[in-house]
Amino acid sequence: MRYSFPQIVGLLFLVLSAPLLVWQAMPANQILIAQPHFVALHSMMETFAIVVAALIFFTGFGAHETQRSLRSLVLGYAFLAVALFDMFHFLSYIGMPDLLSTNSPHKAILFWLLARLTAGVGLLAYILIPERPAVTSVARRTWAIVVAVSAGTLSYFILQHPHWVPPMFVPGQGLTSLKIAMEWGMFTLYLGTAGLLYRRRNTVTNCDMQSLLLALLLMAVGELFFILYVQVTNTANLLGHVYKVMAYYFLYRAIFSEAVQQPFRKMQTMLTHDELTSLPNRNAFHERLSLALAWSTHNSAPCAVMLLDLDQFKNVNDTLGHELGDMLLVLVAERLRAQLPRSAFLARFSSDEFVILLEDANVDRAKVVSEALLQAMNPSFDLGEDRLEIGASLGLVTFPTDGDSASVLMRHADLALHRAKANGRNCITVFSSDLSEEMQRRVLIEARMKHALDRGEFSLVYQPKIEIASGCIVGWEALLRWTSPELGSVSPVEFIPVAEQSGLILRLGNWVLREACRQVQAWHASGLPQTKVAVNLSTRQFRQHDLVQSIQSALQDTGLAAHQLELEITESAIMDNLATAADALAELSRRGMTIAIDDFGTGHSSLSYLKTFSIHCIKIDRSFVRDIPNNTQDMAIVRTVLALAESLGLVVVAEGVETQEQLAYLRSNRCHQFQGYLFSRPLTPEACVELMRSGKTMNSTPALG
Repeated sequence: MRYSFPQIVGLLFLVLSAPLLVWQAMPANQILIAQPHFVALHSMMETFAIVVAALIFFTGFGAHETQRSLRSLVLGYAFLAVALFDMFHFLSYIGMPDLLSTNSPHKAILFWLLARLTAGVGLLAYILIPERPAVTSVARRTWAIVVAVSAGTLSYFILQHPHWVPPMFVPGQGLTSLKIAMEWGMFTLYLGTAGLLYRRRNTVTNCDMQSLLLALLLMAVGELFFILYVQVTNTANLLGHVYKVMAYYFLYRAIFSEAVQQPFRKMQTMLTHDELTSLPNRNAFHERLSLALAWSTHNSAPCAVMLLDLDQFKNVNDTLGHELGDMLLVLVAERLRAQLPRSAFLARFSSDEFVILLEDANVDRAKVVSEALLQAMNPSFDLGEDRLEIGASLGLVTFPTDGDSASVLMRHADLALHRAKANGRNCITVFSSDLSEEMQRRVLIEARMKHALDRGEFSLVYQPKIEIASGCIVGWEALLRWTSPELGSVSPVEFIPVAEQSGLILRLGNWVLREACRQVQAWHASGLPQTKVAVNLSTRQFRQHDLVQSIQSALQDTGLAAHQLELEITESAIMDNLATAADALAELSRRGMTIAIDDFGTGHSSLSYLKTFSIHCIKIDRSFVRDIPNNTQDMAIVRTVLALAESLGLVVVAEGVETQEQLAYLRSNRCHQFQGYLFSRPLTPEACVELMRSGKTMNSTPALG
């Protein structure tokens, strides 16, 4: 059990009470203090006691309705009376102006005993009454008035007629046996209440239990000094008041100070901890990381940061609901915490990301811990009626090898995490310098891309689609290209993922759609053959709630007919949100547009969507065509896809056809169309016009390089 410095001082006072009591037990050892000096000291100590009693009253009475408890309110009422009794005790002391009757030790002692008895009963009630909501505001004010009036009335009668009560002090003789007996009773009350508090220490909440226990013990010890003094102004009486002041100080800490500090502690917890998992949050982690880096720098010791992200967590929320998703996060947090060493610092970094700090740990130790974390994720999670298996990916960095500041380390950890996900998920990636170069390139691309569209750096090229049976051009696929004055020609493989993640893909995709529609309609208007144009829709575009309206607007503004526009969508974009996808595809199809599945066979393994959704065409990915006729497995896959499409009445386009052997195999298995360098590379609009005007077909011309 830890004690603060004030509590240690309080414990020392308790220890010192034994020799002090032995010393003062002999009347000859009781030093007489001049009355003016004693009254001054007494006045200061009683003023402090009155202020503390008033603060305890306002703590219970003035608390916000949602935080007010019945036991705090009862204690507040008791200390309202204590404040009044202590005030009249102070004013009844010899040396103070007479109040209604002649001041005397007897009159002052009566108020003293009333204050001590009321305080003891109030504290006993505070411990015994369970934590529950207080009474209504009207009843609360009514009881405060009742207590104040009752205490005031009793005080008035004592002030007017102190002689009605048997004497407590006889000048020249000292304390009476009645006074001594009552002080022993007070001692027993406080000591018994302290023992009860210790027994119920786990049920008494919303107070500083250690300080409250110290206050009760100091009050009990203080009562013993008040059975010893012979003269009112001697050291025994003064020591009793000193112990009372100490006791009230700890009452202040236990009740008022705790009540004031508790909301701030709750606020601090809210600012630094995640409400769902109770783990430290991002802010707390950054603060702890900064301290750890400073310590590591000073001691020339390494430390490691691990960024862990749940794989496909979004699917859990979408399929099982956010309530079960939250339950899963709590279980994951518990499992990670149980697996980590005690010295590790675990925090929830974002929605489904957790971050771990290992101090004084090199990369080898961090890898061992990382592997243990991923293994801990293997058993399924019990979500009530559901059991769920979910993996995780992890990025690992070490200080100072992978960065000399917290911000650099976290950027590198995030990059390592993304590489782990790109490598197939459910794995660990340790940061390396090539990832840093990749990140710098990525940041540069994103920065330049923001203004590239306005500066006219993007353009479209078109690759023809050839009907295998006739060899004629039946359509075009619009492909985006970027030529930057600074970066040169940037591959779509490089800039499209950056555009997706940054959100720039939405603006880019809308421009591609409109430009492709405008260009093909311009060809039609000039008398060139009526053909379709295929435009790729990104996953983020497909999620837009106004997708259909946006495409319809592009058609209306450019004049292109709906049946001349084909929209290419990946399997993963459809499976990302089945309900939304079904509605969007049905509406686009109803308006006359053609829907094609791009890169077929590389995405989701389920084929049920082919018959469920409004799909007209599938495009066989180039990875299955590349090794025909040398790879029998690829040939079997292509043959199966073509047979499946034929049974469903779907058009099939083969991508990446580069040889006559590949084309011959596709023709023999009744593939409808193809794209590839065998006929033509992607062409500029001007080259497309030249090709169409030439009337060249696959059957009449050699391949165009």
